[in-house]
Amino acid sequence: SMASLTALVEFREMYPEHRVDEIQHSIDKGVAFLNSIQRSDGSWYGSWACCFCYGIWFGVEGLVKCGEPVDSPSILSACEFLLKQQRPNGGWGEDFTSCYDKDYAKDGMKVYGDDGSGVVNTSWALLALSMAKCKDVDAIRRGVQYLIKRQLPCGDWPQEGIAGVFNRSVGITYTAYRNIFPIWAMGRCMEVYGDELDK
Repeated sequence: SMASLTALVEFREMYPEHRVDEIQHSIDKGVAFLNSIQRSDGSWYGSWACCFCYGIWFGVEGLVKCGEPVDSPSILSACEFLLKQQRPNGGWGEDFTSCYDKDYAKDGMKVYGDDGSGVVNTSWALLALSMAKCKDVDAIRRGVQYLIKRQLPCGDWPQEGIAGVFNRSVGITYTAYRNIFPIWAMGRCMEVYGDELDK
C-alpha cells in the first residue's frame, strides 16, 4: 500500500492535472487503510520482512509522503514504539520470530546479529524516524554510530540474519539489503539532522 501511495503521490506531482479527483480519492482511501492497520502500540506488522522496523518504516513513509503531519498521533506513536525497541548498543534488531509470533522479538536479533541488533533493522528504524523528523536526536545519533561501527574495512556491512519473509513462514536472505539500507539510512539522517549528529 505504501508503495502504491508513493507512486500516486509522485505521479500527481509530475502530472497535477491528470484524473485529479480519482487520484485524490485513491490516496485518501490508502491513507485510511494505513491508519486502520496500525496496531494500538503504534507499530505496523511487516508482512514481507522481519518485521516491525520494516512495517513501521513503510507506514511512516507512506503517511508522510501523503501529507500526514509528523506530529500526528499515528506518526508519534510509531516513533515511540521504535524508540522503546532501541538496544543499548544503539541499534535495533529483530529475528524471524517477530514474523510468526506477530510480536517484536524479545531478544532482538540475538543469534545472528550484534548484541541483539542488526544493520538492516537499524537502517529501517532510522529511515522511519528520520522521515518522521523524530526529535530524539540522541537516539538517531546512536543508531548512525552503530551502523558506522558495524561497517567492515572493505566498506561492506556483515551479512546477518534473515531479513525477508514470505507468508510469515518462508525466510528470504536478500544479500544486498546489508549494504543498500545502511547507506540510505545514513544519507537521510545526515540530510535531516546534519551537524546535530556530530554533537
